[in-house]
Amino acid sequence: MVMALATALLPIPASLPPVAAEPAEDGAAPLVVDSITPDVVDEDATLRVSGEVTNTTDEDLSEVSVRMRYSRHPFTDRSELDDFSSGDGWQPDASGPDEGVSDELAPGAGQGYALRTDVDELGLSGYGVYPMVIEAVDGDGTVIGSQYTFLPHLDPDEDVPEVGMAWVWPLMDAPQRADDDTFLSSSLIESLGSQGRLGRLLSAGAQAPVDFDPGDEDLQEVLGLDQDAEEDEGTGPPEDDVATDEETAQSEPTGEATDDAGAGDEEDAEGEEDAEPERTDGVPVTWAVDPGTLDDVVRAASDDFEVLDDVLAVPAESEPVRHEHTAEESAQVWLREARRVLPADTVVAAPYANADLAAMLRNDITTDAEESLRIGRQATMEALELAPDEDYALPPGGLMDGAVHELFSENGANRYLLDGEALPPASWLSTTPTAQESLASPTGDEEETALVSDPGLTDVLSMPSQTQGDTALALQRFAAETAMIAGENAGGDRVVVASPEPRWDPGEEFASGVLEATESLPWLNAETLDDIELPPEGEREETRRGLTYPESSYETELSSTYLDQIQDVNRDVRMFNSVLVEDNDPFRPALLRLSSAYWRDEEALAGAMRTLVSQEVQEGLDSVRIIPGEPVTLASRTGITGILVANDLEDESVFVTLSVFSENSERLTVESYTDSFEIAPGAKTTVYVPLSARVNGRTVLHTSLHNSAGEPINAQDTEIPVNATGLGTQALIISGIGVLILVAALAPRAARKWARSSAKSSNTAADGDGDGDGDGDGSSTREEPSGTAVPGEEDPSAESPSSAGSSVEDTARPAGEATGTDRGTGTAEGSAEQPSDNRAEVAVDRTADGNAVPSSDRAGDTDSSASPADGGDNPSGSDGPRT
Repeated sequence: MVMALATALLPIPASLPPVAAEPAEDGAAPLVVDSITPDVVDEDATLRVSGEVTNTTDEDLSEVSVRMRYSRHPFTDRSELDDFSSGDGWQPDASGPDEGVSDELAPGAGQGYALRTDVDELGLSGYGVYPMVIEAVDGDGTVIGSQYTFLPHLDPDEDVPEVGMAWVWPLMDAPQRADDDTFLSSSLIESLGSQGRLGRLLSAGAQAPVDFDPGDEDLQEVLGLDQDAEEDEGTGPPEDDVATDEETAQSEPTGEATDDAGAGDEEDAEGEEDAEPERTDGVPVTWAVDPGTLDDVVRAASDDFEVLDDVLAVPAESEPVRHEHTAEESAQVWLREARRVLPADTVVAAPYANADLAAMLRNDITTDAEESLRIGRQATMEALELAPDEDYALPPGGLMDGAVHELFSENGANRYLLDGEALPPASWLSTTPTAQESLASPTGDEEETALVSDPGLTDVLSMPSQTQGDTALALQRFAAETAMIAGENAGGDRVVVASPEPRWDPGEEFASGVLEATESLPWLNAETLDDIELPPEGEREETRRGLTYPESSYETELSSTYLDQIQDVNRDVRMFNSVLVEDNDPFRPALLRLSSAYWRDEEALAGAMRTLVSQEVQEGLDSVRIIPGEPVTLASRTGITGILVANDLEDESVFVTLSVFSENSERLTVESYTDSFEIAPGAKTTVYVPLSARVNGRTVLHTSLHNSAGEPINAQDTEIPVNATGLGTQALIISGIGVLILVAALAPRAARKWARSSAKSSNTAADGDGDGDGDGDGSSTREEPSGTAVPGEEDPSAESPSSAGSSVEDTARPAGEATGTDRGTGTAEGSAEQPSDNRAEVAVDRTADGNAVPSSDRAGDTDSSASPADGGDNPSGSDGPRT
């Protein structure tokens, strides 16, 4: 029976026989096999092998020819395929057809060849896989190049053995973002086109035309990717960028909106026939998706983002170069086609970003491990608009220990896609066991099913397949491997699961070819993974050992040191979340991306990514801040200062507590104020804080923001200098008022005294011109003893002890000198404290009568310096003034 077959393993240059020529530095192979037909041979077929020979040496090659060697004995064990393809196994001894290629082949020159032979001339018998070598030799018999491949053969007289095959088709990639808006490179964008890795996988797995033409539609609108922007239009902050405590934007989580939309779609579809697409052509596949990859695609398709240059090339203490990138059209097209294609098959989701669950649970990071499953399901639904099958669990690397098994089981899984190492074959078994195996449920429910991928097929699918020659050899090896599995005398119905590596990067022809071969190879029966069930308990064979977590896996897990560093970032994330009004956790996907199993072998890149995430979280915390104001001056004993608090986050409302305390509470006291409040996205609010000063001087207010538990959200507080000057100002004002009152009270009295003094001087002058008699007012030209008050003068000693010197000086002046009288009067009046007008007038009258009463001019002194009752001279006499 003839089928679409292909070719086998291309050995690396080091594995070629010693006689083979070394390849040139450019890596060109000296011999390439481009085609082997028919794909499966029988005795009636004609075998054709074609390709090209290239002189990769520095010298001319003469009499170059190509020949075939093979064996008439088929392989008896799958392990022999690896030995043979490496060139280290036994060598075929039968000669097939040969062909002269060129008499002279110059360095770098190439020449095509074609070998042809009737299969019945090869002497092959029975069903099996036969070894075949294609060699290029020169005239001396030196092997220029060789390719080791396989020749599956059918015997028309025998029944063809069969084996079922189920496909797990990956759409996965390593995390491409640090924070939500920053892509580490442009590799994801490049992989989404028709010739990119994810583009090829989508197209080949669909097995139907996939349209990579964006068309004329607005894909963002078609895919609903602009929904958030439309919702945000009416919920932004006020135009003046200031919000009160009550002005808070209410935003609806994207996940809820998507879930509601999905529910509505399901209700609408209940009454429609064929609402969910079903595969009608090709081989059924189970799509294994990484929700983190889908999330990256959605982000690239939705809005502008940043792409970093080579982040590992950035010197220490430097920032990577960032490039602005608009929403990616190829991501929109890929997402559109994925939503159209994937619903026809089963979709299973790995943990978000393929989180290293075993390492996380071993280090007590249980919450994040659980979140990776929840967020993974949500991200898959939002990207593909369908829910992944929650019955399936896809642990990282296909391996899980007891803790990971329990986590999946508690979250509803009962079918596990595992690697062959997780359930190794029994030691006595020499054939390939069937894929399904029972597992004891850790939660005590019904038994669970493990679906184990075949390691040999995983290796074959990972072979190089980007060039025509590589594709032919890889397809041939796939055919040989599956033929060997089918031909094993294992008894009973068996199924094998083909599951490539998560980051599988096949050539376009190879990816399509293996699915076509699954349909056309006579020994393969395409199976749906959903249809693989455990055989009845009485018919089961113990072909596998129990659930195993290899010792080598412990060594390759993310280290405890690295996970501790992630937990440092997680603590900042917890603080950030604690001030959000909504129950949001925006940095959780970024933390899960940091915890990806992909970083087991990428420590440097993981470290750079962690630094970027940590910076973004800190910027988020710093976005909720106190805006420093000008220094505060208190011009009175009490006052109020306004503290401006800003929320620079674009999408999140926050609820914070403002803490204000004085550095010196004895000098400045902070009174009661509104300390807890909500701020809308992008808004600001002012908190008014009453202050009370007890002592003049400078001090500092320390202000900081806290969450509801009293934890500071920033490491540093904001200081506000305060200068209290109010008390000194009040004293100056009071003193000034007193001076004004004093001046107002004494001014009339001083005027009257000046008038009397002028009049007295005039009278004295007049008396001197007359008979020299006194006028009876007590004023005369007679000399007074030292220390005796002169009539008409006030005793300056009544003001203070220091005025005694002034009194002696005044009395020492010649009698009748007006200057002394004026100075004595001025001194007493200038020292008085707020005298009353009446008391001043009384003092003046009594002095005018000739009775010296020095104490009566002291405002406020009524008793201590009172004059004698007879109105005689100052009793202080020569002993000095009375105090």
